[in-house]
Formats: sequence, structure tokens, C-alpha cells
Amino acid sequence: MQPRLPYCSGQMVWAVRQEMARTVEDVLSRRLRTLPLDAQAASEMAPQVAHILSAELGRGVALAVQQVMNFRELALHYLFK
Repeated sequence: MQPRLPYCSGQMVWAVRQEMARTVEDVLSRRLRTLPLDAQAASEMAPQVAHILSAELGRGVALAVQQVMNFRELALHYLFK
């Protein structure tokens, strides 16, 4: 999914199904801890995670797009300048 991080889509599905993750931030920041490890890579993964969340939870595309935007805004605070 992201060459700089050692995670696969199955781990994201697991987070949703088994750990009750409900947002992109929940998956990338809390469950997989990608945000503090590599904020840029996590930001790049956000659309893929949103797609998985939408499919697993039966949510619409608009919500997925909003979650990606929210996560990327949060990720800006973790980037080194």
C-alpha cells in the first residue's frame, strides 16, 4: 500500500472489523501508528484507507472524501518543516 511503511490492506480491514476503527484517523493514527512514524506516507495512504472503510462500513464516497481531507489537515501538524 505504501512502500515506506510495512502495512497491508488486510491490516486495515482487521482494524475495521475486529478493532472497531471507524475513521481514517483511527486506522492510521491509533491502530497502525503510521501518523507519528511517517506523516507524509500516512497522508498518501489516506485515500486507500477511506476506500476500505467505505466498503467495510457501507458508507458513501462523500464521507470518505471528507475523512481524507480531515486526516490530511491533521497530518500537516506532524510534518517537519
